[in-house]
Amino acid sequence: MKRELEVESKESVKIRRTMCQICKCDCGIIAYIENGKIVRVEGDKENPNNRGKLCVKGKNSLEILYHKDRLTTPLLNVGERGAPEWEKIDWDRALEIIKRNLKELREKYGPESLVFLHGPTGRIVDRSMVKRFANLYGTPNVTGSWSYCVGPKVLGYMATFGTPLYPTCDFVNANFIMLWGTNPAVSKIHRYHGVVEDIMTAKKRGAPVVVVDPRKSETARVADYHLKIRPNSDIYLALGMIQYIIENDLYDHDFVERYTTGFEELASRINGYDLDRVEKRTDIPASLIREVTELFVESRPASIDRREGILHSVNGLQTARAIAILMALTGNVDVKGGLIFNPSITLKDITLREMLPDGKKPFWGEKFPLALDCSGYLSEVILSEKPYPIKAMIVFKSNPVLTLPNTHKFVKAMKKLEFIAVHDIFLTETCNFADLVLPASTFYEKAEIDAVPLKKLRWIRVRRRIVEPLQDSKSEAEFMSMLGARMGYEEYFNFQSEDEILMELLRGSEVERYSLEELEKGVLVEEIHPGYFRDRGFNTPSGRIELVSSILKSYGMDIPEPVSHPAESDDYPYLLITGARTQAYYHSQFRNIERLRRLNPDPVAEVGGGIARHIRLSDRDTITIETHTGSIEMKATIKQDMHPFTVSIPHGWVECNANLITDDMRFEPLTGAPMYRGIPCRVKKI
Repeated sequence: MKRELEVESKESVKIRRTMCQICKCDCGIIAYIENGKIVRVEGDKENPNNRGKLCVKGKNSLEILYHKDRLTTPLLNVGERGAPEWEKIDWDRALEIIKRNLKELREKYGPESLVFLHGPTGRIVDRSMVKRFANLYGTPNVTGSWSYCVGPKVLGYMATFGTPLYPTCDFVNANFIMLWGTNPAVSKIHRYHGVVEDIMTAKKRGAPVVVVDPRKSETARVADYHLKIRPNSDIYLALGMIQYIIENDLYDHDFVERYTTGFEELASRINGYDLDRVEKRTDIPASLIREVTELFVESRPASIDRREGILHSVNGLQTARAIAILMALTGNVDVKGGLIFNPSITLKDITLREMLPDGKKPFWGEKFPLALDCSGYLSEVILSEKPYPIKAMIVFKSNPVLTLPNTHKFVKAMKKLEFIAVHDIFLTETCNFADLVLPASTFYEKAEIDAVPLKKLRWIRVRRRIVEPLQDSKSEAEFMSMLGARMGYEEYFNFQSEDEILMELLRGSEVERYSLEELEKGVLVEEIHPGYFRDRGFNTPSGRIELVSSILKSYGMDIPEPVSHPAESDDYPYLLITGARTQAYYHSQFRNIERLRRLNPDPVAEVGGGIARHIRLSDRDTITIETHTGSIEMKATIKQDMHPFTVSIPHGWVECNANLITDDMRFEPLTGAPMYRGIPCRVKKI
């Protein structure tokens, strides 16, 4: 392969390889550039992430890049928060405004009064530079999407297997596949080296596919089994399967003896989850649970994947733990066709964490000591001023007004802040409450590194900008460097280019020997062979898979047990789930992209048949969905193939914001993950 394919055709079109950063799949893209403008994109067949395929967002990424509503200059709000009036200013004035506010607030309240909030598309370069500034300023408060994206599964699997934190499933070699609370047919289609293709390959080979989901999702439609589980009861299904396997002596004796610890204690403490009781909890027939469990045991190697459908619950961490235990009991860990591990490629930490004063805890540190961030708890901290006052916030490519729980409360918290700046591509709903809005770069216009461990290869790639940023838009790294210099941190932000930042991150790592040109193409560091940890020992305190977790013992959660959660009542007889994915959008983004909006023009509530009968609902009727925090109105469609007393709504819509009816104070107790699903509600026809 020629370097970057940077060859000029007869039409003077440059061809550049890059990677997408709309979601976290990091799909490879080939871009065709003419006169400094990208004129066409296509999937890169040589990129192992997506194998030449792009989702609809990637295919339409040029409409995002060159959209007429792109922010191109800083804007100062001279009106009111919530009803802004924008005045165009230059970066020099914008930086001076930020500098003045940050210095005044630090003197008045202390540096921890500043919070940085970044969205899920932030990567290694972006976050490193934001944290670098934060540590120099003196605030530990850099928060993002960890708690409500991956937190419960990361801690659950870490407590069982140790690090690395992100094991993945070898679907293509599996003889049984269980997809638990995940819908890969529309969400992260190309992650894990073409997950959908691998699943369908295994299915054609005869591997049964089981989907656990209250909805008849796109993935469930092609599955062999669809378990229409009652929302927030997944923990009971997992524990029922564990108890059935142990009581019927179906576990892998050799694997358990050689590679695990705590089996006898687990076996003695897991009780009360016989399948008849589990049926009453989950609404899944006991006979079906028994059939699927026995098939799982008999069809080794087997893979179980779990995603946000189970994580957005007060029981998310313990459900993830129980699923990890299921895999270990049946000998499906660190084996071909089962759960495999990819030790991450460790890059240099350039965040200057040593500059942060000792003893500084982030705002969530006391309540959620194991969490890496906790954005959903931000409203409570701002309003209560406990553990300390939060007075300023800088937001990077995040729209918390639509994505964080309990919108009314979050808006109230934003109005209490003394300074808010938002750095984004478009004017979002969050921008309406900002004092200052700054234009951000797209992924085509900035550098980044793809070293995500969720792959079957230890593979790394760097991206360099392939077109110049539109007008005055700037990357997070450039923004932080400019502000850092303005604040007096020049010696720490003396990078002369994005290439220098990339090289600094690579310095001292196992891939330092490669040039940036080589890394632009992508470098295979090592192929992963199952057995890595079985041969070396697992990175737990015991060196074994811990069926009874030593890490969680001091929190009273060493074995999986259900956490008490709100249940249906006469006032709220049904269950609400929010956040079902669609291909057209990524969370709250891209409703303004015409081609994507045509694919999914309006938000619609999916209503189970039992609710429809109770309230005499017809398709396209308008309904009110109400919880104890608020209500919204939506058009409805009846789904007879989903859990009958469940209503499912999308998130990210201004017209009917799902988070008007979620609660920021109902969360998983160790990670702070908000309860976005399984919320008691009532539904009325208008």
